[in-house]
Amino acid sequence: MEEALARVVRLAGDHVGALDSSMRYLAARAWVGGGAGAFTQAMGEQRARLQRAFETAAAQLAERIRVLGGYAAAPSLSASLAATPSARGGYAGMDVEAMTRMVADLERAGHNLPAAGGRLSVELAAAGVSAVPAQQVADVGAWAAGQVVDLRRRLTVLQRRPDGEAGTAAVLGFGLFGGSAPGPGRLGFLLAAAAAGDTSALEKLVAAQNAGKDPTLAARVAAWWQLLDPFARQRLIDTAPQLVGSLNGVPAATRDSANRAYLALRKDAIAKRLAELRVLDEFLAKGVIAADAWRRMSIHREIEELERQRRQIDAVTESLALGGVNGRPPAFLLALELGGLGKAAISFGDPDKADSVVTSVPGTGSTLEGIGADVARAGTLWDQANRSAPRTKTASILWLGYTAPQLDAGILRAATSVAAPHLAQAGAGPLAAFLDGLHATHQSAGTPRFTVLGHSYGSVVTGIAAQTRKGAFADQLILVGSPGTMALRASDLGVKQVWVGESPQDPVADLGHVPLSGGRHPVTGILQPALPNGPGPFGTDPSNITFGAQRFRVDETPVSGFLGFTGYDIETHSGYWDIDSSSLRNMGLIITGQYEDVAKMPTPKPVSPPLPIPQPSPTPPGE
Repeated sequence: MEEALARVVRLAGDHVGALDSSMRYLAARAWVGGGAGAFTQAMGEQRARLQRAFETAAAQLAERIRVLGGYAAAPSLSASLAATPSARGGYAGMDVEAMTRMVADLERAGHNLPAAGGRLSVELAAAGVSAVPAQQVADVGAWAAGQVVDLRRRLTVLQRRPDGEAGTAAVLGFGLFGGSAPGPGRLGFLLAAAAAGDTSALEKLVAAQNAGKDPTLAARVAAWWQLLDPFARQRLIDTAPQLVGSLNGVPAATRDSANRAYLALRKDAIAKRLAELRVLDEFLAKGVIAADAWRRMSIHREIEELERQRRQIDAVTESLALGGVNGRPPAFLLALELGGLGKAAISFGDPDKADSVVTSVPGTGSTLEGIGADVARAGTLWDQANRSAPRTKTASILWLGYTAPQLDAGILRAATSVAAPHLAQAGAGPLAAFLDGLHATHQSAGTPRFTVLGHSYGSVVTGIAAQTRKGAFADQLILVGSPGTMALRASDLGVKQVWVGESPQDPVADLGHVPLSGGRHPVTGILQPALPNGPGPFGTDPSNITFGAQRFRVDETPVSGFLGFTGYDIETHSGYWDIDSSSLRNMGLIITGQYEDVAKMPTPKPVSPPLPIPQPSPTPPGE
C-alpha cells in the first residue's frame, strides 16, 4: 500500500501542474481584456479541481495505510499560482504567438490527463478506495481538450488578419473563446439567427444598437462577423446590404461596399417606381382609371417622397466623390438611411486603419439632402490634419446619424425644438453605438486617438453620448459653436481632454450663456434657481472658464442673424472651417495630438469667486 501511495504521489507530481504553463501565459498578459477574465477564472477552477483530485487520492491511500496499522502522512500538493488579467471590458489584445503555445500546452494536457486518470483509477481500485478522484482528473483533461478546437479555430482567424502577422493582434474579447463570452441571452440568439440568414434578426440587432444601451454590442458583433463563414457573410450582404452596412462592429470596408450596393439598388428601384407612378397618375388624371381624390393624393405623396430620396442619393453620391481627389483618401459610406430627413455617415479614409479618427457631429438644419456642406467640412478637416501631421494616418468622418432640429420647425415645439435637448437625447444612443463600433473594428498596431467634434446642436448630442460611455467614448472632444453639452463641468464628460472654440459673435453658442429660469435641470434633475452665470438650457456654457475645458483661439468673424429669427443662415455659423483660419489650424493640431502648438485662449483671473453649482434638494411632494 505504501508503494501504491508512492506511485500516486509521483503521478501527481508529473500531472498536477498540467495547466500551470497556460496559467502563466495568462498572467503574462498573452490575452488581455474581454473574455480573458472569465477564461482565466474557468482555468483556475479546473486547476484547483485537478489538485484536489490528486490530494484526495493520496489522502485515501494514506488513510488506508493507517487503518492497516502503518503510518503515512497525506502529502500536500498545493501551490500558489495567480493570474490577473486586465479589467478592460470591450476590447482585448491577444499575443497570437504566445496563445498558440498555450493552446499546444492545453492540447498536451488534454491528451495526458485522461491517461493519468486511467492509471490512477487502477491504483485506487486495487487499494479498495473510491475511484472518483481518477474520474475528476480525466474530466479536467476532457475540459482542456474541449477548449483546444474552439480556441485554435479563433487563432486561425486572427493569424489571417494583417495585424496578426506582427505578433500581437488587437482583437475583441467577446466571442474569442466560446466558454468565456457573456451568456447568449437575446443578443446571442439574434446573432445566431442572423448567421443563418434571418434578416429580421439583423433588423433587431440594428434597432438594439441604435438604442445605445449596450456598450458591448458592437464588440460582440465584430467577433461574430470575424468568425462567420465567408459564404454566410456574402449571403447577408447580398440579401440585406443596408442592414449589414448599418451594423456597428462590421469592418468599415465591408460597410462601405454594402452601403454602395444598397445605394445603387435603391436608385434603380426609385427610378422604376417613379415611372410607374407617373403613368398611373396620368391615367387617373385622364379618367382612364377611376379614382377618388384620396388615391391621387396618396400617389402624389409617394412621388414626393421618392423624389426626395432621389435627391438624397444624388447628395450622397456627390459627397462620396469628394474622396480620392487632391490627396485625400477614398471616401467610405459607413451608414445610410434614405427617406424623411435621412441619415448617413461618410469617412475620408478607412477608420479601421487610421492612427487618428475624428468624428464630426453636425447641428441644426442638417439633412441628408443637404449633407454636401457638412461632408465638405469633414474633408477640409482631413486636409488640415494631414497638413499638420502628414505622417499620421487620419480618418475624418461626418456622422449624421440622428434627426437634427430644423429651423422651420419653430422653437416652441419641445419635441423638435433647437432650444430643447429632446432630439439630442434621442441621437446620443446611436452616436455612442457608432463610436463603440469604431473602437471594435480598429486594426491599427499603435494606440489610436479618437476625437469627436460636436458643432452647434451636435455638441449637445456629443455631450450626452459621452456621458453614457464615460471613459470609453473617445480620447478627446472638440466643441465649436456649442450651446452646451448637458454637463455642468468638463470632467462630467468622462474623456481625457475637452477643447472648446467659440467665436464671440456666434449667436448659437450664446445660447449657452442664457441661464435657466429656475426649476430642475432637464438631465441632472438638480433644482436650481435662475443664476446670472448658472447653467443654461444645455448645461454650463462650455466656453465659461468654470466649465473647465481647454479653450483655443478662434478668429472673430462676424456671424449674421440669430437662431429662430429671420435672416439666420446656418452657413455663417460654420466659419470655424474657413481655410487658413485660427480655428481650423487649431482643430488640425488637436486631432493629431500636437497640443503644444495649439493657440490657446488665456485664462482670465476671476474677479470674484465662481458661483457654486446648486446641489440636489429633496423632491417636493407630488413630483
